[in-house]
Amino acid sequence: MPRLREKAKKAEILSLEEAVKKYVKDGQVIAFSGFTGFNRNPMALTWEAIRQGRKDFHVLDRHGSGCSWLLNAVGAMKIYETDWMGWGEMAGKLDINLNKRYQKGEVILEDYSHGAIAMRFLAGAIGAPFIPYYAPLGSDLYDDKYDALGKAGMRDGSHPKIAKKKYIQMEEPFWGDGQVMLLPAARPDIALIHVAQCGEKGTARWRGIGTIDKELVFACDKVIITCEELVPESELRKEPNLNQIPYFTVDAIVECPYGGYPSAVPFYYDYDAPFMRGMDAASRNEDDMKKWVDEWIYGPANWNDLIIKVGAKRLLELKADSTTGYSTRILRGKKPAPRVTMPLSVARSGY
Repeated sequence: MPRLREKAKKAEILSLEEAVKKYVKDGQVIAFSGFTGFNRNPMALTWEAIRQGRKDFHVLDRHGSGCSWLLNAVGAMKIYETDWMGWGEMAGKLDINLNKRYQKGEVILEDYSHGAIAMRFLAGAIGAPFIPYYAPLGSDLYDDKYDALGKAGMRDGSHPKIAKKKYIQMEEPFWGDGQVMLLPAARPDIALIHVAQCGEKGTARWRGIGTIDKELVFACDKVIITCEELVPESELRKEPNLNQIPYFTVDAIVECPYGGYPSAVPFYYDYDAPFMRGMDAASRNEDDMKKWVDEWIYGPANWNDLIIKVGAKRLLELKADSTTGYSTRILRGKKPAPRVTMPLSVARSGY
Protein backbone atom coordinates (compact mmCIF):
# COMPACT_ATOMS: atom_id res chain seq x y z
CA MET A 1 0.00 0.00 0.00
CA PRO A 2 1.42 3.46 -0.83
CA ARG A 3 2.97 5.33 2.09
CA LEU A 4 1.26 8.72 2.27
CA ARG A 5 1.72 11.67 4.61
CA GLU A 6 -1.84 12.40 5.64
CA LYS A 7 -1.49 15.85 7.17
CA ALA A 8 0.96 18.40 8.53
CA LYS A 9 2.23 17.82 12.04
CA LYS A 10 2.00 20.24 14.93
CA ALA A 11 5.28 20.19 16.85
CA GLU A 12 5.32 20.43 20.63
CA ILE A 13 8.07 21.97 22.74
CA LEU A 14 9.26 19.48 25.37
CA SER A 15 12.13 18.93 27.76
CA LEU A 16 14.81 16.41 26.80
CA GLU A 17 13.40 13.90 29.27
CA GLU A 18 9.82 14.38 28.07
CA ALA A 19 10.67 14.05 24.37
CA VAL A 20 12.53 10.77 24.86
CA LYS A 21 9.87 9.35 27.17
CA LYS A 22 7.09 10.12 24.68
CA TYR A 23 8.70 9.27 21.36
CA VAL A 24 11.69 6.93 21.78
CA LYS A 25 10.72 3.27 22.28
CA ASP A 26 12.51 -0.08 22.53
CA GLY A 27 13.20 -1.77 19.21
CA GLN A 28 12.59 1.25 17.00
CA VAL A 29 14.26 1.72 13.64
CA ILE A 30 16.18 4.92 14.29
CA ALA A 31 18.28 7.39 12.26
CA PHE A 32 20.61 10.17 13.40
CA SER A 33 21.54 13.58 11.99
CA GLY A 34 25.02 14.87 11.29
CA PHE A 35 28.21 13.67 9.67
CA THR A 36 30.24 10.84 11.29
CA GLY A 37 31.28 11.62 14.86
CA PHE A 38 32.22 15.22 14.13
CA ASN A 39 29.20 17.21 13.07
CA ARG A 40 25.78 17.76 14.71
CA ASN A 41 25.34 14.36 16.33
CA PRO A 42 22.14 14.30 18.45
CA MET A 43 24.18 13.20 21.44
CA ALA A 44 21.90 14.52 24.19
CA LEU A 45 18.89 12.64 22.80
CA THR A 46 20.83 9.38 22.50
CA TRP A 47 22.34 9.86 25.96
CA GLU A 48 18.90 10.43 27.49
CA ALA A 49 17.44 7.39 25.68
CA ILE A 50 20.14 5.22 27.24
CA ARG A 51 19.50 6.69 30.68
CA GLN A 52 15.79 5.86 30.31
CA GLY A 53 16.70 2.25 29.55
CA ARG A 54 15.75 2.18 25.87
CA LYS A 55 17.29 -0.77 24.03
CA ASP A 56 17.21 -3.17 21.06
CA PHE A 57 17.42 -0.39 18.47
CA HIS A 58 17.61 -1.11 14.75
CA VAL A 59 19.84 1.71 13.53
CA LEU A 60 19.41 2.55 9.84
CA ASP A 61 21.88 5.34 9.32
CA ARG A 62 24.20 7.03 6.85
CA HIS A 63 27.30 6.20 8.91
CA GLY A 64 28.57 5.66 12.42
CA SER A 65 28.66 8.56 14.88
CA GLY A 66 28.98 9.36 18.55
CA CYS A 67 25.37 8.20 18.85
CA SER A 68 26.02 4.70 17.53
CA TRP A 69 29.14 4.61 19.74
CA LEU A 70 27.03 5.36 22.83
CA LEU A 71 24.49 2.67 21.93
CA ASN A 72 27.21 0.07 21.47
CA ALA A 73 28.89 1.11 24.72
CA VAL A 74 25.81 -0.09 26.62
CA GLY A 75 24.67 -2.85 24.22
CA ALA A 76 21.50 -1.01 23.14
CA MET A 77 21.83 -1.65 19.37
CA LYS A 78 20.50 -4.89 17.89
CA ILE A 79 20.66 -4.29 14.11
CA TYR A 80 22.87 -1.88 12.18
CA GLU A 81 22.22 -0.98 8.51
CA THR A 82 24.83 1.55 7.45
CA ASP A 83 27.51 2.49 4.97
CA TRP A 84 30.39 3.02 7.43
CA MET A 85 30.80 1.18 10.72
CA GLY A 86 33.42 3.49 12.16
CA TRP A 87 32.47 6.53 14.20
CA GLY A 88 35.17 9.20 14.47
CA GLU A 89 38.03 9.75 12.05
CA MET A 90 40.39 11.14 14.71
CA ALA A 91 39.21 8.85 17.48
CA GLY A 92 40.32 5.42 16.32
CA LYS A 93 37.78 5.21 13.44
CA LEU A 94 36.71 1.66 14.33
CA ASP A 95 33.99 1.38 16.98
CA ILE A 96 35.68 -1.13 19.27
CA ASN A 97 32.46 -1.97 21.13
CA LEU A 98 30.64 -2.64 17.85
CA ASN A 99 33.47 -4.92 16.75
CA LYS A 100 33.36 -6.87 20.03
CA ARG A 101 29.58 -7.21 19.95
CA TYR A 102 29.60 -8.35 16.32
CA GLN A 103 32.19 -11.01 17.04
CA LYS A 104 29.99 -12.27 19.90
CA GLY A 105 26.92 -12.39 17.64
CA GLU A 106 25.14 -9.66 19.61
CA VAL A 107 24.45 -7.36 16.67
CA ILE A 108 23.50 -7.89 13.00
CA LEU A 109 25.43 -5.75 10.50
CA GLU A 110 23.94 -4.99 7.07
CA ASP A 111 26.40 -3.14 4.84
CA TYR A 112 25.66 -0.71 2.01
CA SER A 113 27.76 1.84 0.13
CA HIS A 114 27.60 5.58 0.88
CA GLY A 115 25.65 6.33 -2.25
CA ALA A 116 23.24 3.45 -1.75
CA ILE A 117 22.21 4.56 1.74
CA ALA A 118 21.73 8.12 0.50
CA MET A 119 19.57 6.88 -2.36
CA ARG A 120 17.49 4.73 0.01
CA PHE A 121 16.74 7.77 2.17
CA LEU A 122 15.92 9.81 -0.92
CA ALA A 123 13.39 7.15 -1.91
CA GLY A 124 11.91 7.26 1.58
CA ALA A 125 11.75 11.04 1.49
CA ILE A 126 9.80 11.21 -1.77
CA GLY A 127 7.49 8.36 -0.82
CA ALA A 128 8.81 5.89 -3.40
CA PRO A 129 8.97 2.21 -2.42
CA PHE A 130 12.36 1.75 -4.09
CA ILE A 131 14.90 3.58 -6.23
CA PRO A 132 17.09 2.50 -9.20
CA TYR A 133 20.85 2.95 -8.84
CA TYR A 134 23.68 1.89 -11.13
CA ALA A 135 26.66 2.17 -8.77
CA PRO A 136 26.07 -1.12 -6.86
CA LEU A 137 26.53 -3.25 -10.00
CA GLY A 138 29.41 -5.65 -9.49
CA SER A 139 29.74 -5.06 -5.74
CA ASP A 140 29.83 -8.05 -3.39
CA LEU A 141 27.62 -6.05 -1.01
CA TYR A 142 24.74 -7.03 -3.31
CA ASP A 143 25.26 -10.78 -3.22
CA ASP A 144 22.76 -13.00 -1.41
CA LYS A 145 25.49 -14.57 0.71
CA TYR A 146 26.21 -11.11 2.20
CA ASP A 147 22.55 -10.32 2.92
CA ALA A 148 22.78 -10.36 6.72
CA LEU A 149 19.10 -9.64 7.42
CA GLY A 150 18.05 -12.26 4.88
CA LYS A 151 20.32 -14.89 6.41
CA ALA A 152 18.87 -14.02 9.82
CA GLY A 153 15.36 -14.77 8.48
CA MET A 154 14.19 -11.17 8.90
CA ARG A 155 13.05 -10.52 5.32
CA ASP A 156 9.95 -12.71 5.60
CA GLY A 157 7.50 -9.80 5.73
CA SER A 158 6.90 -10.02 9.48
CA HIS A 159 9.07 -6.96 10.16
CA PRO A 160 7.25 -3.90 8.73
CA LYS A 161 10.41 -1.75 8.61
CA ILE A 162 12.63 -4.38 6.98
CA ALA A 163 12.36 -4.76 3.19
CA LYS A 164 11.57 -8.23 1.83
CA LYS A 165 14.69 -7.99 -0.34
CA LYS A 166 18.01 -6.16 0.07
CA TYR A 167 18.09 -5.43 -3.67
CA ILE A 168 16.74 -6.53 -7.04
CA GLN A 169 18.92 -6.54 -10.17
CA MET A 170 16.96 -6.20 -13.39
CA GLU A 171 17.12 -5.11 -17.01
CA GLU A 172 16.43 -1.38 -17.31
CA PRO A 173 13.04 -1.32 -19.13
CA PHE A 174 12.88 2.13 -20.73
CA TRP A 175 16.13 3.00 -22.51
CA GLY A 176 17.93 -0.28 -23.01
CA ASP A 177 20.77 0.80 -20.75
CA GLY A 178 21.49 -2.69 -19.44
CA GLN A 179 21.29 -3.90 -15.86
CA VAL A 180 20.27 -1.65 -12.97
CA MET A 181 19.94 -2.25 -9.22
CA LEU A 182 16.74 -1.47 -7.32
CA LEU A 183 17.18 -0.56 -3.66
CA PRO A 184 14.37 -0.45 -1.05
CA ALA A 185 13.39 2.88 0.48
CA ALA A 186 14.60 3.66 3.99
CA ARG A 187 11.59 4.11 6.30
CA PRO A 188 12.80 4.46 9.93
CA ASP A 189 10.40 4.91 12.82
CA ILE A 190 12.15 8.00 14.15
CA ALA A 191 14.84 10.56 13.32
CA LEU A 192 16.86 12.27 16.03
CA ILE A 193 18.15 15.58 14.66
CA HIS A 194 20.37 18.25 16.21
CA VAL A 195 20.40 21.71 14.62
CA ALA A 196 21.67 25.21 15.29
CA GLN A 197 18.32 27.00 15.39
CA CYS A 198 14.69 25.93 15.48
CA GLY A 199 11.51 28.00 15.51
CA GLU A 200 8.74 27.28 17.98
CA LYS A 201 6.69 25.62 15.21
CA GLY A 202 9.55 23.40 14.01
CA THR A 203 11.22 25.21 11.11
CA ALA A 204 14.93 24.41 11.51
CA ARG A 205 18.26 25.68 10.25
CA TRP A 206 21.93 24.86 10.43
CA ARG A 207 25.10 26.10 8.78
CA GLY A 208 27.82 23.86 7.43
CA ILE A 209 27.62 20.28 6.21
CA GLY A 210 24.17 18.72 6.14
CA THR A 211 24.62 15.29 4.45
CA ILE A 212 21.12 13.72 4.14
CA ASP A 213 19.36 15.34 7.11
CA LYS A 214 16.77 16.96 4.85
CA GLU A 215 15.83 13.53 3.50
CA LEU A 216 15.74 12.01 7.00
CA VAL A 217 12.91 14.20 8.23
CA PHE A 218 10.68 13.21 5.32
CA ALA A 219 11.63 9.51 5.35
CA CYS A 220 11.05 8.92 9.09
CA ASP A 221 7.64 8.56 10.73
CA LYS A 222 8.55 10.70 13.76
CA VAL A 223 11.11 13.50 14.12
CA ILE A 224 12.60 14.96 17.30
CA ILE A 225 14.75 18.06 16.97
CA THR A 226 17.17 19.37 19.57
CA CYS A 227 18.55 22.84 18.94
CA GLU A 228 21.20 25.15 20.28
CA GLU A 229 18.70 28.00 20.18
CA LEU A 230 14.91 28.12 20.14
CA VAL A 231 14.19 31.27 18.14
CA PRO A 232 11.06 33.05 16.89
CA GLU A 233 9.57 31.21 13.95
CA SER A 234 8.93 34.55 12.27
CA GLU A 235 12.66 35.33 12.21
CA LEU A 236 13.53 32.09 10.44
CA ARG A 237 10.83 32.66 7.86
CA LYS A 238 12.27 36.05 6.86
CA GLU A 239 14.92 34.10 4.89
CA PRO A 240 13.25 30.81 4.02
CA ASN A 241 16.02 29.89 1.60
CA LEU A 242 18.33 29.35 4.59
CA ASN A 243 16.04 26.80 6.28
CA GLN A 244 16.48 23.08 5.67
CA ILE A 245 13.71 21.47 7.74
CA PRO A 246 10.04 22.47 7.31
CA TYR A 247 7.87 22.70 10.39
CA PHE A 248 5.28 20.18 9.16
CA THR A 249 7.74 17.25 9.43
CA VAL A 250 8.59 17.81 13.12
CA ASP A 251 6.91 16.16 16.11
CA ALA A 252 8.91 17.51 19.05
CA ILE A 253 11.36 20.36 19.72
CA VAL A 254 13.88 20.49 22.57
CA GLU A 255 16.06 23.50 23.27
CA CYS A 256 19.34 21.89 24.34
CA PRO A 257 22.52 23.99 24.25
CA TYR A 258 25.58 21.82 23.57
CA GLY A 259 23.21 19.00 22.62
CA GLY A 260 25.70 17.83 19.99
CA TYR A 261 28.78 17.67 22.26
CA PRO A 262 31.42 16.30 21.74
CA SER A 263 30.63 16.68 18.03
CA ALA A 264 30.64 20.15 16.48
CA VAL A 265 27.86 22.56 15.64
CA PRO A 266 29.44 24.96 13.10
CA PHE A 267 29.41 28.61 14.22
CA TYR A 268 28.58 27.50 17.80
CA TYR A 269 31.36 25.15 18.94
CA ASP A 270 34.00 22.83 17.55
CA TYR A 271 34.34 19.09 18.10
CA ASP A 272 36.28 17.90 21.15
CA ALA A 273 38.78 15.47 19.66
CA PRO A 274 40.66 14.76 22.94
CA PHE A 275 37.39 13.83 24.64
CA MET A 276 36.53 11.51 21.75
CA ARG A 277 39.96 9.91 21.92
CA GLY A 278 39.24 9.28 25.58
CA MET A 279 36.02 7.50 24.59
CA ASP A 280 37.95 5.31 22.16
CA ALA A 281 40.66 4.54 24.73
CA ALA A 282 38.05 3.52 27.31
CA SER A 283 36.41 1.12 24.85
CA ARG A 284 39.61 -0.93 24.59
CA ASN A 285 39.38 -2.17 28.16
CA GLU A 286 36.26 -3.60 29.81
CA ASP A 287 36.88 -2.02 33.22
CA ASP A 288 37.71 1.36 31.69
CA MET A 289 34.56 1.18 29.57
CA LYS A 290 32.39 0.52 32.62
CA LYS A 291 33.99 3.44 34.48
CA TRP A 292 33.42 5.75 31.50
CA VAL A 293 29.75 4.76 31.21
CA ASP A 294 29.21 5.24 34.94
CA GLU A 295 30.99 8.60 34.93
CA TRP A 296 29.63 10.17 31.74
CA ILE A 297 26.26 8.51 31.11
CA TYR A 298 24.78 7.55 34.47
CA GLY A 299 26.76 9.89 36.71
CA PRO A 300 25.46 13.37 35.70
CA ALA A 301 22.05 14.39 37.04
CA ASN A 302 21.00 15.66 33.59
CA TRP A 303 22.50 16.93 30.33
CA ASN A 304 23.23 20.38 31.80
CA ASP A 305 25.13 18.67 34.60
CA LEU A 306 27.23 16.80 32.03
CA ILE A 307 28.10 20.05 30.24
CA ILE A 308 29.05 21.64 33.58
CA LYS A 309 31.32 18.64 34.15
CA VAL A 310 33.06 19.29 30.82
CA GLY A 311 33.98 22.71 32.23
CA ALA A 312 33.81 26.35 31.20
CA LYS A 313 37.49 26.48 30.21
CA ARG A 314 37.11 23.67 27.69
CA LEU A 315 33.85 25.03 26.30
CA LEU A 316 35.45 28.44 25.77
CA GLU A 317 38.32 26.77 23.91
CA LEU A 318 35.78 25.03 21.67
CA LYS A 319 33.76 28.18 21.01
CA ALA A 320 33.50 28.74 17.27
CA ASP A 321 34.73 31.80 15.45
CA SER A 322 31.67 33.70 14.20
CA THR A 323 33.28 34.23 10.78
CA THR A 324 34.81 30.85 9.94
CA GLY A 325 32.51 28.67 12.03
CA TYR A 326 35.22 26.76 13.91
CA SER A 327 37.50 27.33 16.89
CA THR A 328 40.87 29.00 16.41
CA ARG A 329 41.94 28.03 19.95
CA ILE A 330 42.14 24.25 19.83
CA LEU A 331 45.09 22.30 18.48
CA ARG A 332 44.88 20.89 14.97
CA GLY A 333 48.01 18.85 14.75
CA LYS A 334 50.78 20.63 16.65
CA LYS A 335 49.28 24.12 16.72
CA PRO A 336 45.93 25.94 16.65
CA ALA A 337 44.37 26.80 13.32
CA PRO A 338 45.49 30.22 12.03
CA ARG A 339 43.07 33.08 12.49
CA VAL A 340 41.68 34.07 9.10
CA THR A 341 42.49 37.68 8.19
CA MET A 342 41.21 37.59 4.62
CA PRO A 343 39.72 35.06 2.21
CA LEU A 344 42.30 32.81 0.56
CA SER A 345 41.26 34.02 -2.88
CA VAL A 346 42.01 37.63 -1.85
CA ALA A 347 45.36 36.68 -0.29
CA ARG A 348 46.43 34.92 -3.51
CA SER A 349 45.11 37.41 -6.03
CA GLY A 350 45.73 40.65 -4.13
CA TYR A 351 42.18 41.93 -4.70
